[in-house]
Amino acid sequence: MGLTQDDAAQRAASDSRAALDTCGGDAGAALLYADTCGAPASSGRPQPLPSGSRVGDYIVEESLAHGSFGVVYRAVRAESGERVAVKVLHPELAFTREAVVRFEREIQTIRRIDHPNVIRILDCGQIAGGRPFFAMELLSGVDLQSYITSRGRLSPEEALEILEPVCAALSAVHGSAIVHRDLKASNVFIADEGCPARVVLLDFGVAKVLDDAGPGITTEAHLLGTPACMAPEQIRGLAADARTDVYALGALAYYMLTGKLPFLDSMLATLLHMHLWVHPPSPSREAPVSPELDGVVLRAMAKDPAARHQTAAEFIEGLRAAVAAARKSVAPLPGSPEERRVGAIHVEVYAERGAMDEPDDALLADMDEVLPLASRFLAARGFDAARETGNTLLFFKELAAPEPSDRASRREIVEAALLLERELSRRQGRDARVHVNLCLHADRVLMRSSEVVGGELMDIEAWAPEIKLPGVLATAAMLDGLELEAEPLEHAPELRRVVGQATTMAPRPR
Repeated sequence: MGLTQDDAAQRAASDSRAALDTCGGDAGAALLYADTCGAPASSGRPQPLPSGSRVGDYIVEESLAHGSFGVVYRAVRAESGERVAVKVLHPELAFTREAVVRFEREIQTIRRIDHPNVIRILDCGQIAGGRPFFAMELLSGVDLQSYITSRGRLSPEEALEILEPVCAALSAVHGSAIVHRDLKASNVFIADEGCPARVVLLDFGVAKVLDDAGPGITTEAHLLGTPACMAPEQIRGLAADARTDVYALGALAYYMLTGKLPFLDSMLATLLHMHLWVHPPSPSREAPVSPELDGVVLRAMAKDPAARHQTAAEFIEGLRAAVAAARKSVAPLPGSPEERRVGAIHVEVYAERGAMDEPDDALLADMDEVLPLASRFLAARGFDAARETGNTLLFFKELAAPEPSDRASRREIVEAALLLERELSRRQGRDARVHVNLCLHADRVLMRSSEVVGGELMDIEAWAPEIKLPGVLATAAMLDGLELEAEPLEHAPELRRVVGQATTMAPRPR
């Protein structure tokens, strides 16, 4: 499944939160079977097969998810009543050679691997019209991305417990002359099957079979994989091998230990540049984890494949030793995360399309000015930083009382955002090619001491817009019960634009 430059930009933004739908159970599991890579354009949302439709030996119960290439259904085998997930290629793609070949190669790739930590294909065939399908085991549980979003970053021991079966799966994958090429948190599933839970590696849609002599289906115009987790050789279009997945292992371990991706930027060119040339900060600088872990994670993410661990087994051996050493040198994190409800202001700065291709000094100077200005402004008004990236800020303030009695606190946050918008519009050297999105939301976070380590609020792309929208935007959770004038937005119906003037607010001592 090829990923075009435009698709990749959207994927980079979505993987900044690195999440799929965060629902558990059978439905949540089946969502993970939907393809997440680019595909030939289709004519609108596909019409799902109605309940009771026959797909080979299976009877469709309901549609669970749809992706670029196919629709996933919950189904039962007619004879035995066994519940499965069935994926069927879109009808409009049945005559598209690339789509059919990729769909069939995904089946062949997974069936080539026989390992308990790799998703199992049970059956495959064609339905009327020649559309291919395959049936998979239907898992119940939660993907790793959703798990971290709800619980916060993991302890080294918890990360090791999940990464050991992931590495075992990858060793089997590599032993079958396959490179996964899209390892990330949303492609790792924690299934509710006993104790410990079964960890399952998913989504082989862009996997590379190293000894495959079949027809080529990749062009130079495509990026294969997820830009937020992509190894330098993938970006350059060079040959991938097991060490390409080791790079992604390092990025995955980084995210599990810190709750942050090693590189995060909604601009594709910037994100790819960082993977090519920028060394990620040490995990111990981003979270209270032992420096013993830094060397293992950063070695896995070396730019030169020859400098990385050469196999998944070598990586997990190094991580296991580092976790053991960390137990001796660092006291465990105190207590479980505490849940709090906060209001947040998300600030994102964009450059006009094409402006960053050949940026001039004025553009760069203004881009560099926006976030520091916003940071100083919000810090002076009692806000704390929850996340900072190359082009975004997330600042929050704890709400003073339970909802709906927190209205005064939420109104104060709205007023601060309106004042910030006015301050940014008056900044010196403002460049018309630079745009700033301001979005407000209220939700719960998980905190250890004064640090945010997870919670629904941190799933930013679930509530912040991915397109340029002027003004101060807010969710219903932020505006509920406030007597403020707000107008609906055509391109973001879940948000409202706050209309009106801010009241005068003086900075508060911290």
